[in-house]
Amino acid sequence: MTDTRDTGGFTLLEIMVSLTLISIVFVSLFKLQSSTIHLAEYGKFQSSATLLARQAITMAERDIKQGSTLSGNFGEAFPGYEWQARISDYPSFDSTIIPEKTAERLKRIDIEITYGDNIFTATTWRYLDSG
Repeated sequence: MTDTRDTGGFTLLEIMVSLTLISIVFVSLFKLQSSTIHLAEYGKFQSSATLLARQAITMAERDIKQGSTLSGNFGEAFPGYEWQARISDYPSFDSTIIPEKTAERLKRIDIEITYGDNIFTATTWRYLDSG
């Protein structure tokens, strides 16, 4: 008797294994793509926040004598971006390095730029003129 079964096709087990491998590859690719998009968004935030911090420092300098905490946003040009500035005095001084009257006019400005869950911080020092 002759066997009439066709042996040229794939078995169910071979098909299941190949589908499993293909699904693992696709999940990995989608995860990689998602990570790339997240990193691009974070990079965009970092570059925008750096430039916006300079603008916020300028706004804080304008009102530096008025208060210790200032805040605002960047309007329609950058919706969702907000800033907060904390202004403080020079914490301590060594009279051998910097005179007391000079230390009184030295201000520290801590800027925080936020956009959603992203936070960018910068610190600068400003010397107030006597005028």
